[in-house]
Amino acid sequence: MNEPLNWLHDLDAALAEARRTHRPVWLMFVREGCAGCARMEAVSYRDAQVQAELGEAFVLLRQDIRRDRVVRARYAAVWTPSFYVLDARGMVHHVELGYLPPDDLRLVLRLGRAKELVPRGRYTEAIALLEEALGLFPKHPMAAQVMLWWAMARYLKSGGDSRQFREDMLELLRRYPDSPEARRWPWSEPPPIA
Repeated sequence: MNEPLNWLHDLDAALAEARRTHRPVWLMFVREGCAGCARMEAVSYRDAQVQAELGEAFVLLRQDIRRDRVVRARYAAVWTPSFYVLDARGMVHHVELGYLPPDDLRLVLRLGRAKELVPRGRYTEAIALLEEALGLFPKHPMAAQVMLWWAMARYLKSGGDSRQFREDMLELLRRYPDSPEARRWPWSEPPPIA
């Protein structure tokens, strides 16, 4: 594929496009001389799967962290590259800092998109994205975070079935016992030892 991505350079235009297309915004802050930014262009954004997934699911917005000061201040951006998943109102739902290799980026795209869908009650779509991420990247260091969001989306979709949430959290404990997410066991009794 290796086609250039269709980047916008104005926040208001990106948010208008997000409203029109019902897609979130993938905001990337860049600066001249940024090694991670150059690597994103040379490696990650040249990946055909990344290009297809970004182009299909997001409105793309690139901002220069030094020149686009109003946007930088709005999102308290301090690093390049940095990535923000915004909804059509400009609210932030996910942030990542630093270079993302293609597979890491593909996982983050799914997680960020799901985190934007959940507050809008679009649980089924979020669950599908998160299950896809877990299927594609089960050993990724962020997989436990993905699974926690999956469990929360399932809980919310069920209308608050705490039994289902408990089962999902037990599965998270089994798959990722040493993760920070596994330590978020919310019940007073300790989790059963597998």
